[in-house]
Amino acid sequence: MKKKFGLFATTVALAAIVAGCGSEESDTSSKSSNEVEVTAEERIIQDQLGRDVTITGDLERVVTGGILPYFSTWYVATNSTKEIVGMHPNSYNAAENSILADISPDVLKADTSFIQNGEVNVEELMKIQPQLYFEISTDEKSIEKLTEAGISTVAVKAIDAAAAEPLATFNSWLELTGDITGTTDRVDKFLAEGEAVQAELDTALANISDEDKPRALLLYQHSDGSIVVGGSNFFGNQWFNATGAIDVAADDVKGRKEVNMEQIYAWNPDIIYITNFTETQPEDLLENKVEGQDWSQVKAVKDGNVHKIPLGIYRWFPPSGDAPLMLKWMAQKNHPELFDYDMVNEIQTYYKNFYEYDVTEEQADKILHPSSDAAKQ
Repeated sequence: MKKKFGLFATTVALAAIVAGCGSEESDTSSKSSNEVEVTAEERIIQDQLGRDVTITGDLERVVTGGILPYFSTWYVATNSTKEIVGMHPNSYNAAENSILADISPDVLKADTSFIQNGEVNVEELMKIQPQLYFEISTDEKSIEKLTEAGISTVAVKAIDAAAAEPLATFNSWLELTGDITGTTDRVDKFLAEGEAVQAELDTALANISDEDKPRALLLYQHSDGSIVVGGSNFFGNQWFNATGAIDVAADDVKGRKEVNMEQIYAWNPDIIYITNFTETQPEDLLENKVEGQDWSQVKAVKDGNVHKIPLGIYRWFPPSGDAPLMLKWMAQKNHPELFDYDMVNEIQTYYKNFYEYDVTEEQADKILHPSSDAAKQ
């Protein structure tokens, strides 16, 4: 039976969920706003910019744009991707290389042709008849264009820059989606797990001094001689805070920034994490394969402490349903003396409990060692 989302109440309490995007600052605490009367055909929700968005009928045709990870949030909240009829090509590339393609293959039916030259083409978008469109809150141009075209558009903020830990953003996305779809029981289950894992890490790390924490660097993008790293007000910084590491770039970089090798040498990190937004793999640094860059002088490379961030139902670097797994994985990399997780078993157990899916050892290994293809555009 095809799932339908939307007609779950005659009255809904709207949540003013606020998160931050990139270097935005905001408060992600969920606050109940005034109740709005709705009919069986139409209701109003409030997006993360505080805008009223009208939803008409059962939600069967959803499109996700520049808020790249959001399609996976929809799956986490609803246990379905049938409703996602369109998504950004960069999102599709991640989906195609993720285990979500095995768990919910409907995700690969999504159209991507409405994004042209990096922007939304409204005429092409209208052809797939979206009932609801999700866009990153900083893309004011697209939001205005879509709204003027009569397309119900939900603005979603990509990062809570004010939060010290990374779960705040994803939690706000889940709560927003639960308000839209009525799948609040499923949302609550994920929220509780994330809080439990973070509490477990906090207890174990409580007596670790800053001197005993590894100095970590996030390599966000790396191509054509360009080195882009993350700093404060970015997910890498929040993951480091949550898992007992010191962000070497926090004082010098806000958000993300291109730097040179001299800056890398000055920071001299103990550990380097590479995202799935670049094709670079650990061996490229460890074997000093990058033309024009000598990474062999960096402590993390000398010690063999360079890691590619995993990719499960989505890239683990931004918010995803796998956030509790990301916390465990990174905490163990930062403090192997404190944490002894069997990550293959952790993945298998988590996916069985939360996605009702049996992950093979081969699939778990693919999650932990993702291909460079996921970064190709």
